[in-house]
Amino acid sequence: MNTFLNSLIEGSSDAIFVAEVETGIIAYANTAAGKIFDCLPDELIGMYQYELHPKEEFDEIVSKFREFTTSDNYKETTAHILTKNGKIKLVLITAANLFEMDGKKYASAYFKDISYVETLHEIAFDQSHLVRRPLANILGICRLLKENAINGEQERKYLIDELYNEATILDDIVKQVTSKTQL
Repeated sequence: MNTFLNSLIEGSSDAIFVAEVETGIIAYANTAAGKIFDCLPDELIGMYQYELHPKEEFDEIVSKFREFTTSDNYKETTAHILTKNGKIKLVLITAANLFEMDGKKYASAYFKDISYVETLHEIAFDQSHLVRRPLANILGICRLLKENAINGEQERKYLIDELYNEATILDDIVKQVTSKTQL
Protein backbone atom coordinates (compact mmCIF):
# COMPACT_ATOMS: atom_id res chain seq x y z
CA MET A 1 0.00 0.00 0.00
CA ASN A 2 1.39 3.37 -0.83
CA THR A 3 2.38 5.85 1.88
CA PHE A 4 -0.50 8.24 1.16
CA LEU A 5 -3.22 5.60 1.48
CA ASN A 6 -1.54 4.03 4.50
CA SER A 7 -1.47 7.38 6.30
CA LEU A 8 -5.19 7.90 5.58
CA ILE A 9 -6.16 4.46 6.83
CA GLU A 10 -3.89 4.35 9.86
CA GLY A 11 -4.70 7.97 10.74
CA SER A 12 -8.43 7.34 10.81
CA SER A 13 -10.18 7.62 14.15
CA ASP A 14 -12.67 5.01 12.92
CA ALA A 15 -11.87 1.33 13.03
CA ILE A 16 -11.36 0.04 9.49
CA PHE A 17 -11.75 -3.63 8.67
CA VAL A 18 -11.32 -5.64 5.48
CA ALA A 19 -12.88 -9.10 5.42
CA GLU A 20 -12.90 -11.77 2.76
CA VAL A 21 -16.46 -11.98 1.42
CA GLU A 22 -16.59 -15.76 0.98
CA THR A 23 -15.40 -16.67 4.47
CA GLY A 24 -16.02 -13.53 6.53
CA ILE A 25 -12.46 -13.76 7.86
CA ILE A 26 -10.82 -10.45 8.73
CA ALA A 27 -7.83 -9.79 6.50
CA TYR A 28 -6.94 -6.31 7.75
CA ALA A 29 -7.62 -4.10 10.77
CA ASN A 30 -6.17 -0.62 11.30
CA THR A 31 -4.77 0.84 14.51
CA ALA A 32 -8.14 2.33 15.48
CA ALA A 33 -9.67 -1.15 15.22
CA GLY A 34 -7.25 -2.35 17.86
CA LYS A 35 -8.10 0.61 20.08
CA ILE A 36 -11.86 0.12 19.87
CA PHE A 37 -11.45 -3.58 20.72
CA ASP A 38 -8.77 -3.01 23.41
CA CYS A 39 -6.21 -5.17 21.62
CA LEU A 40 -3.55 -5.09 18.93
CA PRO A 41 -4.87 -4.90 15.36
CA ASP A 42 -2.99 -8.13 14.54
CA GLU A 43 -5.12 -9.98 17.12
CA LEU A 44 -8.21 -9.22 15.02
CA ILE A 45 -6.77 -10.52 11.76
CA GLY A 46 -7.88 -14.09 11.08
CA MET A 47 -11.03 -13.81 13.18
CA TYR A 48 -14.46 -14.31 11.63
CA GLN A 49 -16.24 -10.98 11.37
CA TYR A 50 -19.12 -12.19 13.56
CA GLU A 51 -16.67 -12.94 16.40
CA LEU A 52 -16.34 -9.19 16.95
CA HIS A 53 -19.87 -9.16 18.37
CA PRO A 54 -21.72 -10.65 21.37
CA LYS A 55 -22.95 -14.21 20.70
CA GLU A 56 -26.62 -13.23 20.89
CA GLU A 57 -26.09 -10.96 17.86
CA PHE A 58 -24.20 -13.49 15.68
CA ASP A 59 -27.15 -14.39 13.43
CA GLU A 60 -28.07 -10.76 12.82
CA ILE A 61 -24.44 -9.81 12.12
CA VAL A 62 -23.93 -12.67 9.66
CA SER A 63 -27.15 -11.63 7.91
CA LYS A 64 -26.01 -7.99 7.71
CA PHE A 65 -22.59 -9.04 6.41
CA ARG A 66 -24.24 -11.07 3.65
CA GLU A 67 -26.51 -8.12 2.83
CA PHE A 68 -23.52 -5.77 2.69
CA THR A 69 -21.52 -8.14 0.50
CA THR A 70 -24.25 -8.74 -2.09
CA SER A 71 -24.44 -5.10 -3.14
CA ASP A 72 -22.03 -2.31 -4.00
CA ASN A 73 -24.21 0.28 -2.25
CA TYR A 74 -23.06 1.92 0.93
CA LYS A 75 -25.05 0.72 3.92
CA GLU A 76 -25.08 1.46 7.63
CA THR A 77 -26.25 -0.35 10.71
CA THR A 78 -25.69 -0.18 14.42
CA ALA A 79 -24.44 -3.17 16.36
CA HIS A 80 -22.72 -4.05 19.59
CA ILE A 81 -19.12 -5.20 19.69
CA LEU A 82 -17.39 -7.23 22.37
CA THR A 83 -13.93 -5.98 23.31
CA LYS A 84 -11.06 -8.20 24.38
CA ASN A 85 -11.75 -7.09 27.97
CA GLY A 86 -15.40 -8.17 27.75
CA LYS A 87 -16.83 -4.67 27.45
CA ILE A 88 -19.78 -4.20 25.11
CA LYS A 89 -19.81 -1.05 22.97
CA LEU A 90 -22.33 0.30 20.49
CA VAL A 91 -20.87 1.05 17.06
CA LEU A 92 -22.10 2.45 13.77
CA ILE A 93 -20.93 0.18 10.96
CA THR A 94 -20.65 1.68 7.50
CA ALA A 95 -19.99 -0.77 4.71
CA ALA A 96 -17.87 0.41 1.80
CA ASN A 97 -17.69 -0.84 -1.76
CA LEU A 98 -16.54 -4.35 -2.45
CA PHE A 99 -13.24 -4.94 -4.21
CA GLU A 100 -11.14 -7.79 -5.59
CA MET A 101 -7.52 -8.51 -4.87
CA ASP A 102 -5.48 -11.57 -5.80
CA GLY A 103 -8.63 -13.27 -7.15
CA LYS A 104 -10.57 -12.89 -3.89
CA LYS A 105 -13.50 -10.60 -3.15
CA TYR A 106 -13.24 -8.35 -0.07
CA ALA A 107 -15.55 -6.06 1.85
CA SER A 108 -14.38 -3.13 3.90
CA ALA A 109 -16.22 -1.45 6.73
CA TYR A 110 -15.81 1.43 9.12
CA PHE A 111 -16.74 1.07 12.80
CA LYS A 112 -17.45 4.28 14.73
CA ASP A 113 -17.76 4.02 18.50
CA ILE A 114 -21.13 5.54 19.39
CA SER A 115 -21.45 4.03 22.85
CA TYR A 116 -21.94 7.60 24.10
CA VAL A 117 -25.45 7.40 22.59
CA GLU A 118 -26.44 4.80 25.17
CA THR A 119 -25.05 7.07 27.91
CA LEU A 120 -27.09 9.96 26.50
CA HIS A 121 -30.21 7.78 26.66
CA GLU A 122 -29.44 6.98 30.30
CA ILE A 123 -28.98 10.67 31.07
CA ALA A 124 -32.23 11.55 29.29
CA PHE A 125 -34.04 8.87 31.32
CA ASP A 126 -32.52 10.15 34.55
CA GLN A 127 -33.51 13.71 33.73
CA SER A 128 -37.02 12.87 32.64
CA HIS A 129 -37.86 10.31 35.32
CA LEU A 130 -35.54 10.31 38.31
CA VAL A 131 -35.25 14.10 38.59
CA ARG A 132 -38.99 14.66 38.22
CA ARG A 133 -40.06 12.92 41.45
CA PRO A 134 -37.98 14.91 43.95
CA LEU A 135 -38.55 18.09 41.95
CA ALA A 136 -42.33 17.58 42.02
CA ASN A 137 -42.14 16.96 45.78
CA ILE A 138 -40.05 20.12 46.31
CA LEU A 139 -42.52 22.18 44.29
CA GLY A 140 -45.45 20.74 46.27
CA ILE A 141 -43.81 21.50 49.62
CA CYS A 142 -42.90 25.02 48.47
CA ARG A 143 -46.51 25.61 47.40
CA LEU A 144 -47.79 24.52 50.82
CA LEU A 145 -45.28 26.75 52.59
CA LYS A 146 -45.98 29.71 50.31
CA GLU A 147 -49.74 29.44 50.75
CA ASN A 148 -49.41 28.91 54.52
CA ALA A 149 -51.45 25.75 54.07
CA ILE A 150 -49.88 24.14 57.12
CA ASN A 151 -51.22 23.40 60.57
CA GLY A 152 -48.80 24.73 63.12
CA GLU A 153 -45.10 24.87 63.79
CA GLN A 154 -44.62 21.09 63.97
CA GLU A 155 -46.00 20.58 60.45
CA ARG A 156 -43.91 23.51 59.14
CA LYS A 157 -40.72 21.95 60.60
CA TYR A 158 -41.70 18.58 59.12
CA LEU A 159 -42.18 20.13 55.66
CA ILE A 160 -38.85 21.96 55.87
CA ASP A 161 -37.14 18.67 56.77
CA GLU A 162 -38.88 16.98 53.84
CA LEU A 163 -37.86 19.85 51.58
CA TYR A 164 -34.24 19.36 52.67
CA ASN A 165 -34.47 15.56 52.13
CA GLU A 166 -35.92 15.95 48.62
CA ALA A 167 -33.30 18.59 47.73
CA THR A 168 -30.57 16.16 48.91
CA ILE A 169 -32.04 13.38 46.75
CA LEU A 170 -32.17 15.75 43.79
CA ASP A 171 -28.56 16.82 44.41
CA ASP A 172 -27.44 13.16 44.43
CA ILE A 173 -29.25 12.50 41.14
CA VAL A 174 -27.63 15.56 39.54
CA LYS A 175 -24.21 14.31 40.69
CA GLN A 176 -24.92 10.88 39.15
CA VAL A 177 -25.99 12.44 35.85
CA THR A 178 -22.93 14.69 35.86
CA SER A 179 -20.63 11.73 36.46
CA LYS A 180 -22.05 10.03 33.34
CA THR A 181 -20.97 12.98 31.24
CA GLN A 182 -17.31 12.74 32.28
CA LEU A 183 -15.03 11.45 29.53
